[in-house]
Amino acid sequence: MYKQSLRLFLLAVLGGYLFSISHVPLPWTLGPLVVAMLWKTFARKEVYWPKKFRNIGMVFLGYVMGSPFTPTVAHQVLYQLPLMLAITLILITLCLVTGYISNRYVGIGIANSVIGSIPGGLSQMSIICEETDGTDVSVVTLMQTVRVITVVFMVPLLALHGIADKVTTASRLTSPISPGDIPVLVVFAVTILVLLKLATRIHLSNTYVIAPILGTALLVLAGVHAPTLPSEVISLAQIVIGIRMGIDVDFSSLPNWRRIAVSSFFSVLAVILSLLGVAFIISHFYSMSLITTFISMAPGGMSEMGLIALTANADLPTVVAFQLFRLLFILIVCVPAARWWLHRHGHMCS
Repeated sequence: MYKQSLRLFLLAVLGGYLFSISHVPLPWTLGPLVVAMLWKTFARKEVYWPKKFRNIGMVFLGYVMGSPFTPTVAHQVLYQLPLMLAITLILITLCLVTGYISNRYVGIGIANSVIGSIPGGLSQMSIICEETDGTDVSVVTLMQTVRVITVVFMVPLLALHGIADKVTTASRLTSPISPGDIPVLVVFAVTILVLLKLATRIHLSNTYVIAPILGTALLVLAGVHAPTLPSEVISLAQIVIGIRMGIDVDFSSLPNWRRIAVSSFFSVLAVILSLLGVAFIISHFYSMSLITTFISMAPGGMSEMGLIALTANADLPTVVAFQLFRLLFILIVCVPAARWWLHRHGHMCS
């Protein structure tokens, strides 16, 4: 059993490396995802990858997502909270409207349409799909993958080659862990584990997504410096998550997967272009540049949007604040509300 897992892991690492040298976006997530999906679909080999590996990976990524929540970012959140809430609601509405239209065209079901359209993160929404009755994880993962790829390609294209006045080279900063960082990391680990136990005890959904983010953010706000994790650790976390996501995709149950992919692409493209227009209007009424406003609103990952903000000379604390607020709002408010609505209107099967 574990021999198959080791073989799959090594193939996933190779897939991530090939995606990385080919400059494919999110290589260490999408590479293992594609490898695991192909291994399951075409090689017809036994597949075993425990969910606990995926959950451990989510803890590390949650730490990374919560670490930018410094007092400066918190001040930005409080100062611009009404604007953040309005922008988040506009984004969610656009995504749900285009998802509904897509459902009318493809016929994937309203539950899949709602969960697959919410811009809450590729791995996060796949986990949420597992906890939501009436959804198909293959459909949701496909829709979210198309969304991520479209955003990661289109937002830099529009931001760096259409909006930004000046573009500079930026690189993602990572560093090795020093001996002095170990006691601090232990404090973060204990805090996250305590929150995980508490979240499990009160039956909070999305436990392995929310608890690490909140635990890390609370310590950073309290003045504890969050050491930067080595890039190898972050990549490994993405690999174990990507493998699980790839296993969950089953194209044999999706005879119309091409229509779903095409429909999702045009839905996301419509959302991005609409957000560009909204960003143009907002930048005229608030003291924010168009490039900062657009990247802050973009339905992409916080790390990817942060890197684009650095390259385009946008206001990084503002972008991080808006992206983190959107992520937490979707996970804590939007997803539970969507699941309640689906259950009430009979779109979830028990």
